[in-house]
Amino acid sequence: MKSVVKGIFSYVFVIAVVIGSSLILSGASDTQLLNYISPLYETLYRINYNYYDIKNVNFDKLIDSAIDGMVKGLGDDFSYYYPASQMNEQQIEMEGQYGGLGIEVTYDSENRAVKVVSPMYGTPAWRAGLQSGDLIIGIDDQPVSEMEYMEAVNKMRGKPGTSVKLAIKRGNEIIEVTIVREVIQIIPVKSGITTYNGKRIGYVLITKFNEPVPTELDKALRKIYDQKADALIIDLRNNPGGLLDVAIKVSNMFLDSGKVIVSVKDRDGKITDRYISQGNNYPKIPIAVLVNNGSASASEIVAAAIKENNRGVLIGEKTFGKGSVQRGFPLSNGGTVFLTIAHYITPSGKDIHKIGIEPNIKVTEAATGTSRKVEAKSYTLTEIEVDQQDPVIKTALDYLTKPGGK
Repeated sequence: MKSVVKGIFSYVFVIAVVIGSSLILSGASDTQLLNYISPLYETLYRINYNYYDIKNVNFDKLIDSAIDGMVKGLGDDFSYYYPASQMNEQQIEMEGQYGGLGIEVTYDSENRAVKVVSPMYGTPAWRAGLQSGDLIIGIDDQPVSEMEYMEAVNKMRGKPGTSVKLAIKRGNEIIEVTIVREVIQIIPVKSGITTYNGKRIGYVLITKFNEPVPTELDKALRKIYDQKADALIIDLRNNPGGLLDVAIKVSNMFLDSGKVIVSVKDRDGKITDRYISQGNNYPKIPIAVLVNNGSASASEIVAAAIKENNRGVLIGEKTFGKGSVQRGFPLSNGGTVFLTIAHYITPSGKDIHKIGIEPNIKVTEAATGTSRKVEAKSYTLTEIEVDQQDPVIKTALDYLTKPGGK
């Protein structure tokens, strides 16, 4: 045991030196850094030499908990820590399927709860009525405030067919809901076409910006354009985002060459990257983009690029307001710490983090809250019917087919 602990102490010292080198560049001294890190070392020392139940201590778990707590201490809901065990699950999720509820979440440090960014279209959480902004405060009668963030996330996942009870805080109301877990198959692009007021309107629903999206979106668009669509609806409601490079590729499919898609501003206020559209060969038809407060991150990049380059209009509700950039830093223990390193800036120069993007035409969530549940019988379909009774879609259809054109 002592040799293991000595190794951990050496590990902590090395981490201190590495962090110290970085902090010196930003004005902190070695002495200041050691003052910060010393209590952590002292705590490990006292656990090793004074704690009664030392035989049952898992030092790896202690280190994971310490790192997780340190990152939470930033007060930034979008910076987080994944231990080594969680990184494998994260990769599985990005590649296409996993067992769970179908919900994108973040940690709400102020309320010590798990906050819903958005439920994914058609999934168990979506059908159960979970909404963007809901606070999950209890899981199977256990308070989330007493759990680590990833512990709470893992409790919501599980074997398909089993159920989990959630306590949800929505405003001043507490709601309890039991949801049956399913295998969550992420089908990121769904499409259809409909006739409205004598015009053919294409419809594309993008549920997440993961790796298959550009290829699948290209297939959907070509199918729609082959059917001589007069206009296009892009539905980004409850799309929690995903990969930056995917958002860039998607924006390219709608913008002319030379248009600014998004810029990245570092912590010193400098623009470090600016992404410019390369153009495309698709027909240039009128576009309406549907958004709500579950449209976040990569969704907001695409929505802002289309709106601010005057390529289309936004219809729905103000977006979530997740305009920060996270970068993963692998650690020597196999875990990865994800830290906010920059903010996205829209083509017109706006920082929309914690602000969101206002639509051109507002349709309130109260009008759309339950309108789409019947249409989500199978979220594994790639071709779907266009629901003309959905108030947001109907508003888009009216706008795109109004006399005089766009």
